[in-house]
Amino acid sequence: MKKILTIVVLLIGVQAYAQITEKDVVNHGSFKPGAFKNAPKRIFINSFNVYFQVFGSARASTTGGEMLGTLRGNTNVAMGVALDGVDSKDFLEITNEVYEQYVSKLKAMGYEIVSADEAGKTEAYSNWVRKEGGELSSTQSVGFLKVTPNNYAYYVKRETAKGKEKSGFVSNNHVLSKQLDDAVIADVNMTFYFVQMKTFDNEFLGYAQVTGKPNFHFARLLGDVNNQVLSSANYGFGKNLTAHEAAINTTLKKGVWSEQPVFDNSTKFKEAAAAASRPIPSYAAIVFVNHVNMNTSHYLECDTELYKKETKRMMIEFLDISLDRLKANIK
Repeated sequence: MKKILTIVVLLIGVQAYAQITEKDVVNHGSFKPGAFKNAPKRIFINSFNVYFQVFGSARASTTGGEMLGTLRGNTNVAMGVALDGVDSKDFLEITNEVYEQYVSKLKAMGYEIVSADEAGKTEAYSNWVRKEGGELSSTQSVGFLKVTPNNYAYYVKRETAKGKEKSGFVSNNHVLSKQLDDAVIADVNMTFYFVQMKTFDNEFLGYAQVTGKPNFHFARLLGDVNNQVLSSANYGFGKNLTAHEAAINTTLKKGVWSEQPVFDNSTKFKEAAAAASRPIPSYAAIVFVNHVNMNTSHYLECDTELYKKETKRMMIEFLDISLDRLKANIK
């Protein structure tokens, strides 16, 4: 009996550890949450984006030249790892299912969903570009697919010739809310990584190396330097000068890793290059030193059903926390 109880306790502990709870999130940027009891029961889902990493790449190199009587060539190591086992239809299925549950829960809380057609009639979105959901875009961040759900539309300030979406440096959500009669504005962004890449280079040794391994997790931040996006579910309403009247923000505090064997964590990738070298002779000026360049590709296979199950589970748990926070502050 003691053994059985011990096993049950251990299983409960593992389940609690894997589940996303309040300890995994922060409310940075929230203010006056109690004011939401006065907000209209109307909500516009201004954004609902899921970023899935599908390709990881890294490069390490050293520069050749003379060092301590030795002439070395350049090294240049590049490695790319692609996600295998999940395809476009799977990413869309995941996003659609999570979005549909999210909308159903908002409606169960008494919210009317403001349509993109209505939002598009506001001055805040005049001359903005309407985008239809259900598409996968690889132009928003290197190595990632941005996925939006079907039966959904949103607006961007402009779109580049290559499809890069631009929404401006300053949010106009408070203006949009005011022009929608103080409707709540929701913004949702979530990011998933699958691989970790590390580089090592040593000029003295003339050695460069790139390694990779599985690193499947719900990430706090989309790490593209030019396009940093926090995994968050934010709600705001009304307009008070340059901000909302009140806001309830839920942001992932740190990455959350799945306990399930979505990937074979024993998998390792490694690429390296060592520069050819030799002592410098008197005719050094005419010595030919080979340059080593490597450009390789690898595929990291996942359990398709587990990948879909775990991404959906973590997203739903995260969004449920944001909805519970909202629910606690409305009538």
